[in-house]
Amino acid sequence: MFTVLFTSIGRRVELVRAFKKSYETMALKAQILGVDAEPSFAPASYFVDRCFKVPKVDDESYVDTLLGICRAEKVDLLIPLFEPEFSLLEAKRYEFERLGILLLLSKRQVLEICQDKLQTYCFFTSHKIKTPETWNKTNLPKDISFPIFVKPRKGMGSRGAQRVDTLKQLEFIIQQDVELLIQEFVPGKEYTLDILADLEGQVLSVVPRERLEVRAGEVSKSRTVYRRDLIEQGKYIVEKLGAIGPVTAQCIDNGKDVYWLEVNPRFGGGVPLAIQAGVDYPLLLYQMVRKQSIQPFLGQYNHDLTMLRYDQAVYF
Repeated sequence: MFTVLFTSIGRRVELVRAFKKSYETMALKAQILGVDAEPSFAPASYFVDRCFKVPKVDDESYVDTLLGICRAEKVDLLIPLFEPEFSLLEAKRYEFERLGILLLLSKRQVLEICQDKLQTYCFFTSHKIKTPETWNKTNLPKDISFPIFVKPRKGMGSRGAQRVDTLKQLEFIIQQDVELLIQEFVPGKEYTLDILADLEGQVLSVVPRERLEVRAGEVSKSRTVYRRDLIEQGKYIVEKLGAIGPVTAQCIDNGKDVYWLEVNPRFGGGVPLAIQAGVDYPLLLYQMVRKQSIQPFLGQYNHDLTMLRYDQAVYF
């Protein structure tokens, strides 16, 4: 039995379905498990084989509870989905490895760079990767031109991120949140890259997709595109960073240059599109756990595949 466990299962129904479908197609005897602080109110808990209740991430017993579930269920692959738990799990990585579990999570230095947008900016500039000029409130240039873009220095998705058009508006926002970063505003087409690296940090696949529409910080309409330049740059970024497993990278093309915005060492909300386009993440992760050799297959996916997401309901 091959056992996969997702943490903070929440609304990740499409991701769970993709794993189940892949393993059924392989005729692999597998089970997909989940954990959540409130399983009965987590839609995806109705699509996994079993879902376990755990304390909230900020509870000191969270990791020990998770370890107990992994031990009892003989978990092979643990996939964290909620950024606030990443550093907690990384600190206990050895305990999961001792149980023979692959914790699909990059190492501490990678997590720190990705979770702090200022460190991300410094990473980009130190590797000569084009990115919008970025400041905090203490080093704003006197001749700053508007519009600009502000976003939290730390945080998930696009919560708190917004365009600012006047100095008065900026001053008000800064008073509310001292941890905001201020960025040069770059208009253009937005892209997210779903990237998969093996356990040595070698990139296996890069699928760029155009963000056609975003709702509540998560893509609702998206289309895969073939952009060799984005594939090569995405590969370069992830391998320089040293990340493993699933990574999402975001950029904007203003018609002249590509500006890189952020990197997240986890499954993005739109990754089901990359899976549907032919990158079989469940199979590839199974091969990693089993220490099978995998060759990179860059550019090998269904180009121009469009995803339109919609709400569904669970009744109980």
